[in-house]
Amino acid sequence: MKTSFIPTLLALAVFFSCERSHEPVMPASITVDTDCISLSKAEIDRFSFTVTPSDADFDYNVGNAGCQIQISIIEPSEAEGRGRPYYKLESIEPDKTVPGRYTATLHDMNINDRYDDKAVLRLECSDPVKGTTVLESSPFRIRFSGNSMLSMSFQKHKNVKSIYEDINLDISNGTVEIQSPFISSPELVMTFESNGEKVTVDGIEQVSGETVNDFSSPVTYKVISENGGEKTYTVSVRHSGLPVLFINTPGEKSIPSKHEDWLEGTELTLYNTDWTIDYTGKEDNIRGRGNSTWSYPKKPYAIKLDSEAEILGMPKHKRWVLLANWMDRTLLRNRISFAVAMKTGLKWTPRGEFVEVILNGKHIGNYYLCEHIKVDKDRVNVDELTDDVTDSGYILELDTYFDEVNRFKSAYYSLPYMFKDPDEVNSAQFSFIQNYVNTLEASLKDNARFAAGEYAGYIDVDSFIDWWLVHELTGNEEPKHPKSSYMHKNTGGKLTMGPVWDFDWGTFMPHTKFVVLNRTDGLKCIYYDRLFQDPQFKQRVKERWNMFESGFREVSGYIQSEADRIRNSESMNHALWPITQDVIGYYPNGDETKTFDQAVSRMITAYSEKLEWMDTTINRW
Repeated sequence: MKTSFIPTLLALAVFFSCERSHEPVMPASITVDTDCISLSKAEIDRFSFTVTPSDADFDYNVGNAGCQIQISIIEPSEAEGRGRPYYKLESIEPDKTVPGRYTATLHDMNINDRYDDKAVLRLECSDPVKGTTVLESSPFRIRFSGNSMLSMSFQKHKNVKSIYEDINLDISNGTVEIQSPFISSPELVMTFESNGEKVTVDGIEQVSGETVNDFSSPVTYKVISENGGEKTYTVSVRHSGLPVLFINTPGEKSIPSKHEDWLEGTELTLYNTDWTIDYTGKEDNIRGRGNSTWSYPKKPYAIKLDSEAEILGMPKHKRWVLLANWMDRTLLRNRISFAVAMKTGLKWTPRGEFVEVILNGKHIGNYYLCEHIKVDKDRVNVDELTDDVTDSGYILELDTYFDEVNRFKSAYYSLPYMFKDPDEVNSAQFSFIQNYVNTLEASLKDNARFAAGEYAGYIDVDSFIDWWLVHELTGNEEPKHPKSSYMHKNTGGKLTMGPVWDFDWGTFMPHTKFVVLNRTDGLKCIYYDRLFQDPQFKQRVKERWNMFESGFREVSGYIQSEADRIRNSESMNHALWPITQDVIGYYPNGDETKTFDQAVSRMITAYSEKLEWMDTTINRW
């Protein structure tokens, strides 16, 4: 009995011992051995984790239905809306050297390159007694690590004195070219998002939204990945460097023509080049201006401020104009012609400045914001006309459009005189000017009175000479119609030529001839053909020419410096408003198909050659 009993007990002991040795050991904790896992495009990365106790049992066979371990995202990156995972667990292998340690392989799915998630490693355990227990590691990051920029922009609030509104860059091909009227300085701060380890410019690490770079030449950003891969993005910025005028019409209404009522309640804000405000108004008025120019694609405008204000350092006034210069390939013809006039003794020439114009949020190009021709102590300085006087201050315009309310044709030369400012006069004032002009013309027509120089008692001779010099030097043939030709008269004074106006048509053309005098088309430009028949007038022209000639020579350099100053603005303007001949049937200036530099060079040459020809010709008189 004893013999048989002992083996039986031993057998049972072995049996139960074997049963206990196969009982599963439940995991108690899981720890990931890194705080960040970085993946590259379609690549893998490995990380280690530890499960305690080291002999814990769980299914780590990735891909099996019973696999108990997985990645769980607890804070996804903002690049969401995923239809499928951006990465997955590829495999898990036990570490043969360290019990309880495992190596996991994570694979990027080549779907998205801008994720940066917070995740945990989750282990789900089942126990017949305790039930299901879920263990989680401490959070760690799973991020894409590449060498790409994800976004680049110039933000207004990061560039408060350099740009007006946010500018988002298209970085799809690695080369970015920006032309924007909203940028006024090359010193800019880039805001960017990258999936690289760091971003540098010329070896200097960049901080998004903080690092300032000089964009006067192209700036190359280098994105460097964790494994040393590199990708570059070159950003070229072209800004106009000009003041910017924002015009917002009420309800974004269209601007009416000059023949309609002013559009009231228009908001104007003019920014200096450092984005300080030069002028702002909420109840200003605007409408179109010009005759033929209003029919062009790029419209000119007249502005009437709610109250007088200084604009860009120019004396305060309510009335201003925006010259579009659409047909002028150089955009410079009016600007330079006014500069020529300022070299003479003419009493007043309109001042102005190039600006970018934004109409109801849309950039509409380069405009010349300048003073309007009005009676004022800082403009045409003549007396204000009152109802009880006739001999007072007047501005008159000679123009074949003949479209002002108060107008008359002169008795002997049939010139189209119009009252410009004031445009409303009473009958006595109307008759006074009409009789004055007719008396002047009579003194020119009558040979004896002309020979006696009687006309000089009615006109300011020097102003007539200076006005003529400007038109001949620039080649302006407008007096032949005449068009845009202004005179003014003050109390007890003579009829005075000026100011000059309207030089964007047919000027600075290569020629060596007089365009106002000795015309072969039968057109006689105001009174000049007759005036030049007086030897004393002709001698005075010679004196005035030699008085101003050295100043006239300075203009060639000024043309080039102004061209350089508006170069970027002109490029943007020309892209917006290409000059086509289908509007007027021909090219009026002859440089419309040239590049900007070619047109400017031609302008300088034409002006210089005309100046030399006039110098030789006049000094031979």
